[in-house]
Amino acid sequence: MSEEQAKQSSSKTAEAIAEELARNRNSFLIGDPDRRENSHTDGKIRVKIWKLLPALQHLDEDMLDRLSDANIFSLNAALTKEMKIAHKQGAAAKLAANMQQLAQNPVKVEPGLDDRKSKISSSRFTLGGLCCSNQEAWLHGKSHIGQDGILAIGCYDMDSIGCGGCVTPKGWLELHNPGSTELKLKHFYMPNVGSAASAGKRVSVEDGSDAINIGDSMKEIADMEGLRSALNAAREAMCSVMPWNRSFSAILGFFCNNNFCQADLQGNVRRAAILAEFVDYVLSRNAMNWSNSLAFLTTDDLTHVWNTWRSKRTYSIMSSASEKSSRDSTRGPPSKFPRKQEKDDICRQFNSTQGCPRKVEDCKTPFGFKLRHVCNVFLQGGKGKRCEKDHPRKDHK
Repeated sequence: MSEEQAKQSSSKTAEAIAEELARNRNSFLIGDPDRRENSHTDGKIRVKIWKLLPALQHLDEDMLDRLSDANIFSLNAALTKEMKIAHKQGAAAKLAANMQQLAQNPVKVEPGLDDRKSKISSSRFTLGGLCCSNQEAWLHGKSHIGQDGILAIGCYDMDSIGCGGCVTPKGWLELHNPGSTELKLKHFYMPNVGSAASAGKRVSVEDGSDAINIGDSMKEIADMEGLRSALNAAREAMCSVMPWNRSFSAILGFFCNNNFCQADLQGNVRRAAILAEFVDYVLSRNAMNWSNSLAFLTTDDLTHVWNTWRSKRTYSIMSSASEKSSRDSTRGPPSKFPRKQEKDDICRQFNSTQGCPRKVEDCKTPFGFKLRHVCNVFLQGGKGKRCEKDHPRKDHK
């Protein structure tokens, strides 16, 4: 039997089966139709025998019970021929045929319970992975779970994949919400894992200002090995939390494709810290996209984002260096006399270009320390003394 004949035979048999099922005739039963009720047990045994054939195992038992032996033989021969032809196909052809089969026969998901640990739905294993674009999956996720993500837990098994002790509780908490603006790469840096590192706070006061900043005391990533480890842990943690969320995979893919920006940051001692800052920026962009129902930044997108971000950051560094050079030139050559270490009670805002908005009698630090509105320029040859006259720095002559 040729391939074309096998297909024709299978098609004719399928049409015959559909017609008989629609009419619900009993004539296809073995034996006398009048003995239908009495032959129920024999029919079940007969069906079980037919189900032993590999080509018929996937067919419905009720359908086989309605077919005559002749039709079953014909159907088995046709399906067996198709199986042999498919077996001879290459891997690519098999994959294409499987995809077509899935499109024609979508899987029915049965209802059930799932607590993500002991009661696990069978759909987690029978559905298989998504083959749509990862950005489509991201957008479908947004439409299903909304802005705030899913219920956060932290009992995922990271030990079996070599990432145990690499995710802080804060990392687990924020990872369950793709729209979180507080997710940072340092949440997946092993030195930050532990109650002391996670719970500690850092308080800082800006000079000459009433602002008080309160932040975490977690360590920043300072070496390339720590950066690679944190990125890998973040990706694996995301696979545990949301297997369809490939945003971290896109970031790691970008770095792997350009060798972690070695050409752009060659010789820079702060390479790891700069890349960690870039990752945090990308995470904030992805969070914004989630809120706006936009897809995450892909590996190709990150190439353009990196070039723009790096150029702006380079300009900022150059501006800071130029400003520092300008300040040094204003102060004049360094004095050979060491400056006396004393408490500086001169208002820095008063000597800035914007000036101090407070009156001299009201100018104090957030802790109540009185500040003076006088010039803070160091005098040349003054052995470390300042001008301290009643004018701002810009009016010094």
